[in-house]
Amino acid sequence: MSGQVSQIADPQPQADLVAMTKGVSITPRFTVTYPDHWFEYSNNQRDYVIIYNQWTSGVYSETAPPYLIKTDVSLQNTSLSEALQIYRDQPGRARRIEEVVVNGRLAVRVWEGSSGWAFPNVLITYIPLEDREVFTIASYYSRQNQYAEATILRVHDSVQLR
Repeated sequence: MSGQVSQIADPQPQADLVAMTKGVSITPRFTVTYPDHWFEYSNNQRDYVIIYNQWTSGVYSETAPPYLIKTDVSLQNTSLSEALQIYRDQPGRARRIEEVVVNGRLAVRVWEGSSGWAFPNVLITYIPLEDREVFTIASYYSRQNQYAEATILRVHDSVQLR
């Protein structure tokens, strides 16, 4: 098992790496900072970026590798209330919902647990921009990655909006 994990990713504490080294995703509307060994994929869309903590083909049979973190960063044409409607419609979907402040902006952070999908955990931060626009950063990870949440929170908190 340990040979398999070392081939997939080094499960070292990644939270400290965010503080020491940085990669930056810059679009006309937002900037997100992440560890410099992470990989950014953009689909040539101005306001949508995918960031992984390790190289991946992006194709998973049933489960993602245990130490993989996938982060989707985007702008949504919806209100915050509409974005959060799924948690009112499906009350058990969110494990925790909190109001937070990200770089001076009020935001809502949601922790989800899921089953039957490649990533069993999702941490999403919603930042309302205008009446019908929400910035969303969603990170997907496995329970086996005990360092994921601390790293993800630092990445989410690094968001700068224009």
